[in-house]
Amino acid sequence: MPAATSDTSKITDYDAATAFLGEWGPFQRRVVFLLCLSFIPNGLTALSVVFLADTPDHRCALPAHLNLSAAWRNNSIPLEEDANRDGALGPSKCSRYKVENLLNYSERGLLPGADVNLSNVPKEGCLDGWEFDHSVYTSTIVSESINYNFLCLRMSLYEHP
Repeated sequence: MPAATSDTSKITDYDAATAFLGEWGPFQRRVVFLLCLSFIPNGLTALSVVFLADTPDHRCALPAHLNLSAAWRNNSIPLEEDANRDGALGPSKCSRYKVENLLNYSERGLLPGADVNLSNVPKEGCLDGWEFDHSVYTSTIVSESINYNFLCLRMSLYEHP
């Protein structure tokens, strides 16, 4: 087996390779100092996402002008398993029962669960936006978003990878 040889002729001298840059002077010190200062605002910006981009608890909003009975208003959102609460049932975040059907049942004096089987009532998306829980956050990027369809798209991406 041949002995290992060290070929130092291929090693480039760092000082010789960077000699064209000039000496370490006041300009270089100033540039390095300013670059080092940039980590403070960048770090704060990255940290702020934790507080600004959380998705608060939410459910579909109903138009305020609807003439629904209290029973139908309280049962207007279907119950689904909530992954954030270990599979416990909670109001759906992205659907509600069709408003036309709810108005029809309410006008006829029918009660949800007793007179009408809620599993047979058709569902629709959140056509009138969302109601957000403000107990933890006053507002977030998500709750102030103009594009409400983004919310359910985001939720479906996280729930069904």
